[in-house]
Amino acid sequence: MTKLRNVAVVGFAQAPIVAHDAHRMAPEMLYPVVRQALAQCGVERDAIDYQTAGSADYIDGRPFGFVAALDVMGTWPPRQDSHLEMDAAFAAYYAWIRMQAAECDTAMVVGYGKVSEGQPERILNLQLDPYYLAPLGLGPLSTSALQASAYMARSGASDRDLAEIAARNRAAGARNPDAQVRTAASADDLQRTPWAVEPLREGYVPPIGESAVCLILAAEGKAEKMCQRPAWIGGVDQRAELQNFGARDLTRSASTKLATERALAMADMRSAADVDLIEMLTTNPAEEMIVREAMGLPPRGETKPVINPSGGPIAGHPLMMTGLIRLGEAFRQFSGAADGRAVPNLRRAIVHASQGHCLQQNLVFVLGNDRRWS
Repeated sequence: MTKLRNVAVVGFAQAPIVAHDAHRMAPEMLYPVVRQALAQCGVERDAIDYQTAGSADYIDGRPFGFVAALDVMGTWPPRQDSHLEMDAAFAAYYAWIRMQAAECDTAMVVGYGKVSEGQPERILNLQLDPYYLAPLGLGPLSTSALQASAYMARSGASDRDLAEIAARNRAAGARNPDAQVRTAASADDLQRTPWAVEPLREGYVPPIGESAVCLILAAEGKAEKMCQRPAWIGGVDQRAELQNFGARDLTRSASTKLATERALAMADMRSAADVDLIEMLTTNPAEEMIVREAMGLPPRGETKPVINPSGGPIAGHPLMMTGLIRLGEAFRQFSGAADGRAVPNLRRAIVHASQGHCLQQNLVFVLGNDRRWS
């Protein structure tokens, strides 16, 4: 088996999540965070071999919006570039693959989107099966409620369980200066909020916001020069399930389970319970319970890994970059930049990202503060 290259996250910058930035277009939001991420690494744009982005023109409401972003990412002299219409966490995985192929040593990954200028519920309907499901007019909130209802029926999870998970995330988000929701709320308070779509209450689901993020990856030899405390990627795996809801068990996430097992095996680890931190892209408490169960953790109650000390997506969900923010938040923990929410004695972490309705596609990174797995 070919030996994998050691690759680390060495820089991350994020614009605070807001409901609507009335004064800037997406490229204008992206420019400052690109400069901040490069400054963290002590380099200029020419030090980056490869660049990739996660965004969707449907979200921005502008054709070829990704081309405008190239102006602030840097396009001259010509350099390797790619674009994915997925959460930018998947673009980071693609950059990692390119680095394993020795096509580049450093990479810039960005995510952006002006979701306030579109109708996300209608736009994301396009991710569904075009013959049987999309014509029903379902949006991600409705399909999430369908999944939550099915999971609660199988597992016996209660409305109170959902409220307690949402309250924990809200309390964590109150300590995160980049979160959109920065007010804590008790489980009792959240249980009194009206239904968004039953069994999900308004207090259990995140606001859709907008932001811009930039993450820098570097291979061994350059990573140490660009960052004092890199977050090394020891394992990563991506898995997808069928698009049709009737063809899979919505109460479980088989793709998360397999991706976690493969990523842990790559990192020479056996269990998700052995890590200290998990940042997961779960947009409601039922999703969190499903992902925790898929990772082999108790679906509710306190667990050894600290889950979403950033507040997670429940504290702010900017489409096309929420997963990359999870990777950036884990890096902040390793680099010592997670002020007020640092996980003590951090050695290993899992980062989870998803795409599509009801956890259709899942991506898992395993990060560490050293290169033991090399």
